[in-house]
Amino acid sequence: MSRQLLLKVVKLRRFLSVVTLLCVVAGVGCSDQSQTPQTVVADWSSPAGARSVSPNLSLDLEGVPILSWMKVSEDSVALEYSRWDETQWSDVVEVASGSNWLVNRADFPSVVQLSESLWAAHWLVMTDPSVFAYDVMVGLSTDGGITWNTPFKPHTDGTLTEHGFVSFFSDDQDVGLVWLDGRNMSGGGHSKHDMEPMSPDSGMTLRSAKVTMKGALFEPQIIDGLVCDCCQTDIAQVDKGAVLVFRNRTEGEHRDIYYSRLINGRWSESKPVASDEWLIAGCPVNGPSVAASSAQTAVAWYTEGKGYGQVKLALSEKDSDTFMPALEISGGDAVLGQVGLAATDDNGFIVSWLTFSEGVKGDLNLRHADADGVLGPAVVVADVDFTRRAGLPQMTVFDDRVILVWTGGDKSNKAIQVVSLSQSVIEK
Repeated sequence: MSRQLLLKVVKLRRFLSVVTLLCVVAGVGCSDQSQTPQTVVADWSSPAGARSVSPNLSLDLEGVPILSWMKVSEDSVALEYSRWDETQWSDVVEVASGSNWLVNRADFPSVVQLSESLWAAHWLVMTDPSVFAYDVMVGLSTDGGITWNTPFKPHTDGTLTEHGFVSFFSDDQDVGLVWLDGRNMSGGGHSKHDMEPMSPDSGMTLRSAKVTMKGALFEPQIIDGLVCDCCQTDIAQVDKGAVLVFRNRTEGEHRDIYYSRLINGRWSESKPVASDEWLIAGCPVNGPSVAASSAQTAVAWYTEGKGYGQVKLALSEKDSDTFMPALEISGGDAVLGQVGLAATDDNGFIVSWLTFSEGVKGDLNLRHADADGVLGPAVVVADVDFTRRAGLPQMTVFDDRVILVWTGGDKSNKAIQVVSLSQSVIEK
């Protein structure tokens, strides 16, 4: 079935569902008067099942959620995903599997739709566990994510170093990805990196490349020559390209959030979103998140620049190259970070973050900022049994709902948790 025909079928199903609901409200039958119409209730429970970890959320071109995760067995790991299908998650699709994959709470795979004809996925493969070296593998699909081509590496350096923390982007007819690249760092894991004096010639770099539908690489670029070793990157698509955010690292060990814009096919020189001047000698494993509405771009992040945890949000007007002064979303010793961010239909944004509650337990919080930066109340929406195991909780907005996912379960049976909430829970 062609994608155009599939979209027509999906829209027809949604239309018929609305008609049925209206008939129920009106108390009349839509076809057979002798039958009582049934209201269909959406089932948001996780499709991943037991032994699932490291969830990731993205939206397809129609704004429908795609949930991916790693399925862990005794001798292998598989990347799987499911797409929301009106009232429930679709049948699970396996993208790839292997016996030498990296399973990590901070650096995890993704499945995204990049264009009408192209889907992309990535995962991580260990190359030398003794020095914590691993490579990025990318798979492409041209049939709506059903089948996947032979995977390839977006980096060609061949070094036994770290490559990860991937974000995909679109640029007119081109597609590509960015990643953290440790080719300048000869040997050693994160702990050794943090003890070494840093310079643009010996640190972690942020790189980019574009790919063809057949997996050929072109237009490689070094976006930043010295960045934090293990903080997530994120990208939001905007009218004139894309906006990339990441945690930078200076030679003096200040680690603030920077951004770069995709302009005429190339990433611009990176600039700070704000100057927190967080001085820290080790990677905080706490990356930023970026989202775009029709009017603004927003960045959310965690910092301890003032000596305690803060979650911040900065807004930038459409097409502007500067961000307004940051708003404090939450602050205090209990603030853990691990932020998420999504745009809402009112041109505002919702921020998610973790806080400690007791011991290893924590709370998952939401707060809304409207288009003028006016903040609503902070609301606890879920309990998290193990904050470290939860990793980076994922959050997106779909229709009038907020979708949240994280790794939960107990020590012997980790499992993806999915929660769907009405946006009304965080309204003023």
